[in-house]
Amino acid sequence: MIDCHTHRYPVEVYSNPQIFAKKHKEKHWLEIVAPSNGKSIQGWASRDQMIGAMDKASVKKAVLLSWYWENPETSILQNEWYASWLKEDSNRFYAFASIHPSLKKPLDELKKCIDLGFVGIGETHPHVQKFSMKDPVWLECVKFASENGLPINFHVTEPVGHDYPGRIPTPFEDFLWLACEFPELKIILAHAGGLFPFYELNPKVKKKLNNVFYDLSACPLLYEGSLYRKLIEVVGPEKILWGTDYPLRIFPKFQKDPDFLTFKNFVEQEAKLNDSESRAIFGENFLSLLPC
Repeated sequence: MIDCHTHRYPVEVYSNPQIFAKKHKEKHWLEIVAPSNGKSIQGWASRDQMIGAMDKASVKKAVLLSWYWENPETSILQNEWYASWLKEDSNRFYAFASIHPSLKKPLDELKKCIDLGFVGIGETHPHVQKFSMKDPVWLECVKFASENGLPINFHVTEPVGHDYPGRIPTPFEDFLWLACEFPELKIILAHAGGLFPFYELNPKVKKKLNNVFYDLSACPLLYEGSLYRKLIEVVGPEKILWGTDYPLRIFPKFQKDPDFLTFKNFVEQEAKLNDSESRAIFGENFLSLLPC
């Protein structure tokens, strides 16, 4: 079993997020993990706590997704954290690189990360990071990813819904354009793609999204449990990836500490998965996206 969508931070970050955010000019990140209204659903976990929670849920490996930092220099810092943790626990984690087009040489940073064992890019959010999907520097990295089989994970915001800290729109047209421009690129749209997968009911859209996949991270915060079976019916189990957004507390009404097991059981029960669907969604689909 593989969780395709997690985040991890060193203790000096989560012990005082305000100090870290102020030092590195990460206002958006702070508003999400420690909102000004004081009602945070963000959890935190040390290495041992995370691996312990993985073991309890029989999660073999977790994908460490980078954050969509506003400050390019924070991207480099997170890549350094992940490179160190990959070296320490390569049998338990995959890592995706944080790439910001405003870096001096973002493509060189990406290549360095790949040499260190990273297997993808993201989580990426152009509208928070203040760049266009058509930015030529960004597209150099996209082209490299496409040519080398690297998946890119994008944060996707549902276009209609309740307001919450850090909610920034992500136009579906951006992802459709990218999928058409780079048909070989492996695109992962997080958070059930903001319900974008239901546009695959349009045959003209569906044929453009052959290489677009959808992860389930944080879905309990947004949608009812019937979502998972409906997604399977629309796009097929082969395009769905299980991810939690750990250490986010995605069941905040009763989840005191973040875990993997609760959402695993919830998806299994709500979707009534058969063995084949379970194998695909809980690991095989993600493994098929890894570069050779």
